[in-house]
Amino acid sequence: MRFHKQKSYPYPVIREFHDDYIDEYFVVKTKSILGINDIELTINYDLSSNAIQREIKSGNATYMTVLSCRDTFFHKVFTFDNPNKNFIGVSHELLSGKVLVESFVYITKDTSISSSSINEEYLLSNSGSKSSFDYKKGSVIAQAQTHSFEIQLDLYKPLGSIFTIEVDKTMQKGQWTIFSDTDKVIIAVAKDIKQVEVDLSDGSEGSSMLLNSIYFAAVMHLVQIIKDDESGGVIERHLWAKKIDERITLNEINVENEEAYSITTKILDFPFLRLSKEEE
Repeated sequence: MRFHKQKSYPYPVIREFHDDYIDEYFVVKTKSILGINDIELTINYDLSSNAIQREIKSGNATYMTVLSCRDTFFHKVFTFDNPNKNFIGVSHELLSGKVLVESFVYITKDTSISSSSINEEYLLSNSGSKSSFDYKKGSVIAQAQTHSFEIQLDLYKPLGSIFTIEVDKTMQKGQWTIFSDTDKVIIAVAKDIKQVEVDLSDGSEGSSMLLNSIYFAAVMHLVQIIKDDESGGVIERHLWAKKIDERITLNEINVENEEAYSITTKILDFPFLRLSKEEE
């Protein structure tokens, strides 16, 4: 199934750019977030037609969402009886690149729908009724605009993967700085800090020390950038911001009500506790 403005149906369908049903609409809102093991989608259906809502409640029709991904050949149909807070979970491994979310109202049993909104042109060619139209099982009676989102594999890597450390020979001993105007954040460091990073990376204890020093400070700096960006443009522009925003959403953190250091502690899964474990 695909949303096509010009597609012709032999029966009335609620959809944009057509007047099969006068002054009726079917709108679907979706939200996707990165879960620990999968992509989690929340789907809310907004259908104006009371007549079709009654058909759904009686079991003659159902809300339907089709999730598909051309890059991985994934295609799956989900049906729901309720309009709001419908959840779909799909493993990270099944999706990559552009994902399409297409939603419909689908007739599950032969039925006759009475509605004063049905365009008279259809009523005259049906059974002669002035207000009802007969639908067969398998018909689409409402169709929403297609939604889509991108799956970027880098989002699933550890948070540390958004950083790259580069030596700046002009820096004095102990100096370092951050450049965040690209998808991958560059931490420019003096030569001695780079050597410390190499030494500490060899072993779990050293990695814990790194996480609680330069990386903690760097992530906190990035969190503050997101907090200060009221327009949300930084999240749209940069992969590192998308990745941090996903971790914030997953941890159900209210950015406005928490300080940057507190947010950083949570999205890094309380890194100071790793130091105490190393000492045990």
